[in-house]
Amino acid sequence: MRRVLAVGCCLALGSACGDDATSLPSADTGSGTAVATTNPTTTAAADETGPSLTSTTETADSTDSEIEPDPVALPFAHGIRLTRMTANQATQVQLVADGVEVAEADYNTRIISGRTTLLRAFWSLHADFVPRELIGRLVADYPDGTQLVQDFPLMVEGDSSDGGASFQWLLQPEQVVPGIRYRVRILEATEDGAEGELSDPPPILPLAGRGTLGVYDVPLEMEVVLVPVLHQWEGEECMPDILEEDVTALRNRLEQYNPLQRALVTVGDPMPYTDSIAMGGGFSPILSALAQHRAQENPEPQVYYYGLLDSCDGFPGGLGGQALGIPPLPPTPEMAGQRVSTGRWNGSGENASETFVHEVGHSQGRYHVVCSGGEAGPDLAYPHPNGRIGVWGFGIHDFQLRSPGGARDYMTYCSNEFVSDYSWELTMGVIEILTDWAINGVPENSNAPGLLWGAEYASGGEDWWTTAGDLPTAAITPGASLVVETATGSHTLPAWVYVRPDSDTVQFVAPRPDLHDVVALDWVHPDRVAPSRVPLAEIRDLVVTAP
Repeated sequence: MRRVLAVGCCLALGSACGDDATSLPSADTGSGTAVATTNPTTTAAADETGPSLTSTTETADSTDSEIEPDPVALPFAHGIRLTRMTANQATQVQLVADGVEVAEADYNTRIISGRTTLLRAFWSLHADFVPRELIGRLVADYPDGTQLVQDFPLMVEGDSSDGGASFQWLLQPEQVVPGIRYRVRILEATEDGAEGELSDPPPILPLAGRGTLGVYDVPLEMEVVLVPVLHQWEGEECMPDILEEDVTALRNRLEQYNPLQRALVTVGDPMPYTDSIAMGGGFSPILSALAQHRAQENPEPQVYYYGLLDSCDGFPGGLGGQALGIPPLPPTPEMAGQRVSTGRWNGSGENASETFVHEVGHSQGRYHVVCSGGEAGPDLAYPHPNGRIGVWGFGIHDFQLRSPGGARDYMTYCSNEFVSDYSWELTMGVIEILTDWAINGVPENSNAPGLLWGAEYASGGEDWWTTAGDLPTAAITPGASLVVETATGSHTLPAWVYVRPDSDTVQFVAPRPDLHDVVALDWVHPDRVAPSRVPLAEIRDLVVTAP
């Protein structure tokens, strides 16, 4: 007999709920509460407990003859037929359609290992179906010979739907590994409880035999350092007080929206800032300071820096946050200085979390998604109209469902934001590369000259600094360059010139010249009539070695 991992049950989703999340238990608790949806208005029942079942192995049938018989044999449910099955770690994936297993190559998004996963099964009813409690049973066989059995009691009274009732099973992160063989069936709650006609085939999925859950098995993590900005202005000091629960709120939002096993979110040292935030350019001067702060601390290239600001002068008005830039993809360690963004504190980590994931999204290489119409520089490849997420979403921390048309991608300016299937796949490649750096290290680029950064604000001010790194070919702006004059002649370096997201600040990036030999620096852009002189005396020469 196979060793059993767990026997448990949890509650039906129902046709339910409001905006408040309700908790869903682990598979081995034996009871639980409903998963919530954000679009329907009624709330599902909570804290119901199913019957105490002693079954530990799957009932034998003609297609799974190697499974040993169930010691408590419950009959197949009558008057009901299973039609399809889904998995959801944030974006819904169809596992079985019309009784037939969907090939892993046809999944709309990848299912990753080590992440909480909601499995759901849907049905159709015979005309003579009598409402009653039924048992949804999941049996999962693992490559190591262990077996997971979950029983899900549900009062079935009508049709199932993605936004309402379904049989559901919750897999914990450690239960999601490659090679899982699964099958679900609907059983009567008692041995003599069958009423109505038994469907042919009986309520079981997949019909042909056990399915195999396609799992993408790579480490996926993000590292973010939260930098509290210490704003010192006119005798005042203003700085967010970031507590443990604030870090948890920010981490949970990041994990819900990104294909991760975990996010590593820590609080770094405060960064003093002594100018008025009202000097112009929105958060741009803060971003320049954060970029220099990151360069001085010289973290590993995969680490994101995010500034949290509670300004003494109340500025900038009308803005929630900004990013230093949108780095070209695929990510390179030499452009680590681009992984910088900032946003308002708004009193707590929960209140800051929406802006946090949006601005870090820019640092991951993401552009805006059009919804409100105010999103500048949008991603024209986004497939769903009006910024909708396109498929059903599920929050692994708040246990809420989001409908395809009711929720919007988190890179829009619209409310009720969540992650789309498009975003899930787009960011996964970035996260995988950065996680590999963290685990296996980054090959040193001994030829990297370092980078010269410059920010020109609409107010007329500017900042110049250097960091480690190199300019990738994909980032070079045609017609832009840095002209380096020395005592013995001049030469020209390629450059990247762009306008920072949600800003009118012009950002200039070029290979760092040998500042000891420079007489003058001029940066050239095809949109400008004359070159712009770089103030040599104002360049902060920070990290000058390759990362």
